[in-house]
Amino acid sequence: MFARAYRKALITVGGNATLLRAMAFLWKAIPYRPRRGVTFLFIKAVLFEKRLLKIDEQTEITPIKDLGSLAYWGFPKVDLDRFILTVDGAVDRPLSLSWPEVQALPRTDRQVRMDCVGGFRNNSVMSGVTVSHLLDLAGVSPQARRVVFHCLDGYYVSLELEDLREGEAFLASITNGEELPKFGFPLRLAMPGKYGYQWAKWVQRLEVVTDGRKGYWAQLGLPDRGDVGDVW
Repeated sequence: MFARAYRKALITVGGNATLLRAMAFLWKAIPYRPRRGVTFLFIKAVLFEKRLLKIDEQTEITPIKDLGSLAYWGFPKVDLDRFILTVDGAVDRPLSLSWPEVQALPRTDRQVRMDCVGGFRNNSVMSGVTVSHLLDLAGVSPQARRVVFHCLDGYYVSLELEDLREGEAFLASITNGEELPKFGFPLRLAMPGKYGYQWAKWVQRLEVVTDGRKGYWAQLGLPDRGDVGDVW
């Protein structure tokens, strides 16, 4: 009971873009070094609460109505007739794929778990194209270190190339059998083992880079690697 109430409270907060912006503004107003300390304490507290509420024991598929999805910048409008997925940067063969071309690529179907750094969890079945397949089509440079995922709402995350391949990351278009705009349709990065802020929504571009640049929240103080349990 308490776990469900806790989850619903978090989802309610996540659905309120104004409240999210206010909370983020206050967090970013803290100077960087103490902000890292506050973040450390917050993550530790959330991990303790999850153990206390036995969140880790929740393995059933999350109903669509209960799927948590934070929308800090709101929901972008997507025109599938004009949608183009780009893979560029440190690659031999840059890709520009229309939506029908994306749909024609080989697909993977997996049951995955997404843990929000704020505490809630989604267990879902997602379907899409693997990141490794896209990178192989583009021909990644030997000097490549990371992939920056750029989103239609202006958000971006940066992940190590090795993590993406080893974690079998994929760009999902179907969640629990449906196309869900609030959950990132047409393409959402599914990255098992990473916190939810690394699961970029509404992905439109994969930029392969040779440097160590960080994603939006990571450069502000959240864990760069973003593995569930990370505090730095």
